Parts: sequence; C-alpha cells; structure tokens
Amino acid sequence: MKSHRKAFRAAVVACACVLAPLVAGAEVIRGGRLPVPLPLLPPSNWWNLDISAAPLDPASAAYITFIGATRQLHPDFGGDSSPAPEIYGMPYIVVDGNQPKKTVQFQYADESDGVNHTTGQSFPFYPIPDEAIAQPYWIEGGYPGQQCVGGDRHMLLVDRTNKFLYELYDLCWDGTQWTGGSGAFFDLKTNNRRPDTWTSADAAGLAILPGLVRRDEVFGPDEIDHAFRFTVRASNDYVYPASHRAGTAPGALPMGARLRLKAGRDISMELPYIQKIFRALKRYGLLVADNGTDMYISGTYDTLWDNGELNPAFARLTANDFEVVQLGWNPQPAPAPIVAATSPSTGTTAGGTSVNVTGAFFQAGATVAFGGVPASAITVERSTRLIAVTGAHAAGGVDVTVQNPDTRTGTLTAGFTYCIGARPAPVITAPLSVAVNGSAIVASVPSNPGSIFTWSLVGGTITAGQGTGQIAFDAGPPGTTMVLRATDTFGGCTSAAGTRRAQVDFLDVPPAHPFRSFVNTLARDGVTGGCGGGSYCPDAAVTRAQMAVFLLVAREGAGYAPPACVTPRFVDVPCTSPYARWVNELALRGVTGGCSPTNYCPDAAVTREQMAVFLLLTKEGGGYLPPACTSPTFNDVPCSSPYARWIYELVARAITGGCGGGSYCPTAPVTRGQMAVFLVTTFGLL
Repeated sequence: MKSHRKAFRAAVVACACVLAPLVAGAEVIRGGRLPVPLPLLPPSNWWNLDISAAPLDPASAAYITFIGATRQLHPDFGGDSSPAPEIYGMPYIVVDGNQPKKTVQFQYADESDGVNHTTGQSFPFYPIPDEAIAQPYWIEGGYPGQQCVGGDRHMLLVDRTNKFLYELYDLCWDGTQWTGGSGAFFDLKTNNRRPDTWTSADAAGLAILPGLVRRDEVFGPDEIDHAFRFTVRASNDYVYPASHRAGTAPGALPMGARLRLKAGRDISMELPYIQKIFRALKRYGLLVADNGTDMYISGTYDTLWDNGELNPAFARLTANDFEVVQLGWNPQPAPAPIVAATSPSTGTTAGGTSVNVTGAFFQAGATVAFGGVPASAITVERSTRLIAVTGAHAAGGVDVTVQNPDTRTGTLTAGFTYCIGARPAPVITAPLSVAVNGSAIVASVPSNPGSIFTWSLVGGTITAGQGTGQIAFDAGPPGTTMVLRATDTFGGCTSAAGTRRAQVDFLDVPPAHPFRSFVNTLARDGVTGGCGGGSYCPDAAVTRAQMAVFLLVAREGAGYAPPACVTPRFVDVPCTSPYARWVNELALRGVTGGCSPTNYCPDAAVTREQMAVFLLLTKEGGGYLPPACTSPTFNDVPCSSPYARWIYELVARAITGGCGGGSYCPTAPVTRGQMAVFLVTTFGLL
C-alpha cells in the first residue's frame, strides 16, 4: 500500500503542469519604487553635492551671456502628448535582479557596456523587458521598441535587488534584435565614473536617472537632495564629473558644468511643490548633460504632472537668475556623516524604540549605536534620514553615532535618553486598503492623557495631526505598501513603536473588485508588487515558473530567497533562468516532479486542478496525501479524477468554493486574481 500511495502522489505531482506575467521575484514595474537609500548614488556623488557655497567660476557672466540672459527655464517633462503614444519626459523601469538579460548591438560599441571590447561582440547584459518590444511608454518618446521613429529613445532600468542602473540611448527593436546608439552601466552603491573620453547613454558620460525631476520626490516629505540634468544648445569640451565631449563651440559651457540658482532669487510666490524644486536649484543646481535646447530641465514621464502650473513657474526663471560654479569643482574627501537630531529623543530602557535620525551624508550600509549599543532594523531612507531601532540600555542620556561603510563617523552628543516607565507601543487603527488617490485617510491610536504621539509614514504623506492620537494622510502611488509607525511619549519617556501597513489599491483592482482584499493582502505581505505601472493584472494567467515564486514567498515570507541554482533539475529551466532557484527548490521539497521526467514546462499555464496539488504540497510537505474522495460535490470533479482528493481537501479547508454553478472548472487556468485568493487562504496571510 505504501508504494502505491507514493506512486499515485508522484504521478499527480508530475502531471501538475502550469500563470502570466510578473510575480514577486520577477517583477517589471514602470515608474516603480526605487531602492533606498535615496537619492540614487552615494551622498558624496557629484549628483548629490551641496554646491550652495562652492566657488563661482570667473567666467560665469560670460557663460550666461552665451546662453542668453533672458532665456527662460522649461520643464522638459510631463504626461501624455499628441498624437498617441507620444509622451513628455523619461519613463524608468524597476526590475528584480533575476530579470533576464538581453543583448544590444551598439553603434558606439567601443564606449558601451555589455560588449566584449576585445572581440567587439555584445553579450546578454541589459534587463530589457519583452513588453517593451510592442507596448508603448517603456522608452523615451512613448513609442514601442519596434517603432523606431527617431529621437533620443532612452531606456532607463533599475535593478532594485542589486542597486544597478542600466541606461540605453537610441534603443530600437529591429524585428530580430535590440540595437542602440550606446549603453552604460552604473553601480548605484559606488561613485565609479565612466572611463575618460567615454560617453554613456548621455553625451556627457553621466548617468541620467539620478538627475531627473521625479514626482515621488517633489511631493514626498523630504527636501530634494540632488542636482538636475539640463541641456544647452551648444557645448565646448567637458570638465569633471563629465567624461565625454559633444561639441567645441567657443564660449559655450562644457559638459559637466554646474549652474545654481542665485541665493537671493525670491521664489516665495510659487506653489509649495515648485518652491521645493527651486530650493534644490539653489542648493544642488544643474549639470550640463547633453546638447539640446538651452535651459531645458529633464524629468520623468508621469501623467500626474500639471504642466499648467509647471511651465509658467519655470518660465519665470531666466538664465540670468543663475550663476556658474567653478568648472570641474570636486571637493575631497567624501564628508563624514553628520548627526543632527533624533525623533523621538527618548525611549524605554528595554529598547525597541523606532528612532528617526536626521542629518547628512548617511550611506547605504551605515550602522547606528545608541550609547555604544548597536541598533537594529536600520533603514537608510535618504542621505539625510535613517530609521533605527534601539537596543536595551541603562537609563540616562547617551550619544548617537552613525558610522558609514567607509568607517567615517558622526556623533550627536547626548542625542538620546533612555528612560524607565515608557508606555506600551501604541496600537494603530487604520484601513488595510486605501483607494487610489485617497486623501485625508485617518489613522489613530488609543488616547492617553498627557501623551505626545510621534508618527512616521513611508510611502504616503502625513497631512495633519502630528503629535496627536489621530492623523490624516494621503495615499502614495497605486500599488504602494505604506508603513505607518507611532510612538507614545509620556513623562519624557518614549515607547517602542507601533506599526501598521496599509496597501494602496492597484489601478485595475479598485474597491469594488471581488479580489481586492486578497490582492492587497498579498501585496501588503510582500508577495507581489503587481505587474507594472501601478497595476496587478488580475485576469492574466499564471505560469508554472511564476507559480514557484508565488508559492515559496507566500509560505516563507517576503525576504525569502532559495539557494542559487548550481545544477538545474530540469533541462528547460537552466541556471541562467531567473526562475531556476525557485523551481529547483520546489523539486527539492517534493512539490513537483515536472511535466515530464526531464522538463518542467515553465511557460505553461497552471490549471485549477494542478494548483490544488501545488498548494497542499507546498504547505504540508512533499510526503503529504489528503484523504481519498468518497462523496464528490462538484459536477465536474468525479472521485475517479486523480485530482479529486486534492480539490476536495481545499473545499474541506474552506480554501475554495468552486467556480460557480456547482462546478470547480478544473482545467481552467488560474488567474493572478484567483492566485491571490488561493495563497491568502491557504497560508493564512493577514
């Protein structure tokens, strides 16, 4: 009996052949959330330097005259244009580290990355999504890859897993392969400059994305802390930090030159968000990056930009409102971190207080200590702000020290006080799901007489109530998982932080959608980030490859990643596949034997009957076998079906009620919406 039972289970597992685009671990998101810390690149990078006190170039006035003193600024970004699909601004794409790499044939191969410079041959290097071939809005200009209509046609790609940036110029799909003018790679964790005389995807040899005006920064809670990219009609050679020339016009600015808005220029009449942009022009300035139109400032494509407000405000600034910083200005060495303040500045001796540390020059990988005790859960959100959770310490005032990976440190003397008698972490009440463009959303904690509540919100904006037991906040972009934190300060002692997550709806899963709560739970728990552009694609089918990721992340948690593939289990899932490690892990756990002894059929759609097997084996283990079917309740799943026992076990566990009309629809493909229901109910996600 034992051998028959094992053989039966193996047969079902082997034939459980299977979902469509984009799941956790392989997501491609247009305009997705960029990896922290922000700004992109280290705080000592040329894009992120405070130039407000940098020396003036002796020829500043002459350079401004060459541009034209009355030349007005213009925001070279916005939303949709006409005719469709033309757009204003540059889209950018966020991918995972396992996104398949593509080969690009370059016109300027000798100055491009992704090329063997000994043989001149290109190799798979750029994580270009296949959707960009036929779909619009992935490439600057708006047209899909297969419509090579001219223009700069930049594509900007961020690998959020590894913090890599890939940028391409003049990208085109010629019907069989990708071609381009040039391509460049930037490790966002370093200050690596392009080789001297090399271009990038930009004429100056600089990265593009770090210098764009982005809506998430303009409307976010922090000041913008980087320079902006801009163009001039003509240029003359190049200076640091640029690496490439694109002209020799006498009297013109060189590539890499910096302009800053004069400190005395009054900007108080502008809208608050435009004042924020202009404050960055005073502190971080502009970098000459390409030839084009004088004083055109580059930004991202976003349909929420209001050019009716932006254009006239920018036009009120002229070239004469700017001055040229000393050419090639390059302060050294990289500055040490500055610790300016903590909030809250007190916390319980037991530890566990979530503290916002503000200052400057914080780097990714920084460590924090309170009174010499290492903090935990450190998140460097920007070069000016990080969050750290205190460890236990005796009562009293202590120093707060931040140490960057380069070992340089900054200390705030007596910056935090450990105290006895803190109240418990407040319990936050807030909606788990929030509508797109939701505003004045309420979050609250139980009132405590005499308490001061300090709130923080990642992914949205607090608009009212800071310091009280009830706040109002506005939702972040569609598909964003927002994180609320609140601490209770009473009698000079601050509690540990209470935490609550709230999910902003996806554009295609509105409040009335039957799967909304399940989809949002899946996203809130970090199992998925959607299918791109703020959407979830609930009606798309799920492939067997994608299912492997869904199942394991749902079971193990958002931070889980199986061991890297060394020896592939199936010939159709080689180790070069982004799904290899996930499929191998399913096989190792006895969840799948493939669609044949040697193949897995990764691109096949998962059916509802197959999903029953996959779900139960992932949850219970490879040796599990549910009770035999004795009394079928669906008219299309008789007890003679090899899947009957698995399907009726799902029914017994209240995981499924069928597809309606007394049926289960066993051979129908599982959609992403249905997958959300299956995963949330099977694994008890909250």
